[in-house]
Amino acid sequence: STFQFKESYPEPYSVPTPKPEWLELIKDAKITNAEPLKTKDGALVVPSDLNGDPNCVWSFTQCLGKDDVYTCPDSKWSLTFDDGPSEYTPKLLDFLKSINQKATFFVVGGQVLQYPEILKRAYNEGHEIAMHSWSHKNMATLTNEQLVGELKWNELAIKEVLGVSPRFFRPPFGNIDNRVRDICKALGFTPVIWSVDTNDWYLTEHADTFDPKWITGNVTQWAATAKGGNSLAHDLYEETVAAAIDYTPVLAKAFELTSVGDCNGLSSYTNGNGTAVNPPPAASKSSEGSPAASNAPGS
Repeated sequence: STFQFKESYPEPYSVPTPKPEWLELIKDAKITNAEPLKTKDGALVVPSDLNGDPNCVWSFTQCLGKDDVYTCPDSKWSLTFDDGPSEYTPKLLDFLKSINQKATFFVVGGQVLQYPEILKRAYNEGHEIAMHSWSHKNMATLTNEQLVGELKWNELAIKEVLGVSPRFFRPPFGNIDNRVRDICKALGFTPVIWSVDTNDWYLTEHADTFDPKWITGNVTQWAATAKGGNSLAHDLYEETVAAAIDYTPVLAKAFELTSVGDCNGLSSYTNGNGTAVNPPPAASKSSEGSPAASNAPGS
């Protein structure tokens, strides 16, 4: 890469320590007092006192916070891609350019360090760039301080490359609760979940049993029945990019494809100092009910 980062960044995919000045941004914030969730063998442990889900944990009950964005209004659709940028992202960008459509990319810290030019290209071609954490861990398992580090290091790497601070943050695996939401809000970020999951990560993790045609089959059903939506997919693997190139035309025929910010009438970027540029959104509630439950490690 010819891009030279000036900042010294934490180890990719490690939980980072925040800069002291970042902790100042949350010191007067009202943050839900919730214990970090536990994991066992890599899986989240469901708390015994989940009754009523007082902390609104999306992973357990698909509970949405009032500012969470998860879909698009009628007739609009957001294609969203997580975990990049990667060496396969340019192929997806070429395709999106050829059909003149825009997407939202939720990028991970270490991938930004590895592929800054690809990130810049996506941004320059009009795609929306958003955050997907520094370490790609379950966010609700981390401490408040660690969460600040996850968000601000992710933001800083993007800002160094693009000159703008993203507004939107998608928690890996959709793992968010009110404590994580409060920290996002104090830092000026807006959480984004999804309304439907392509489950494209099965293409790499269950390649022997999973047929890529199943994804296009699901997408065909969404195109026929959904009013609007926000689909979760990934640009980290050759297989998931190939699947996206296959199913995107189905969605493009049925919906106006646009970014998460665009379809929800929200600015994509903030001024980066812990205050959002404009008031927090009312999350769009246009799709019936809540998003389909997904136990996917996806995202």
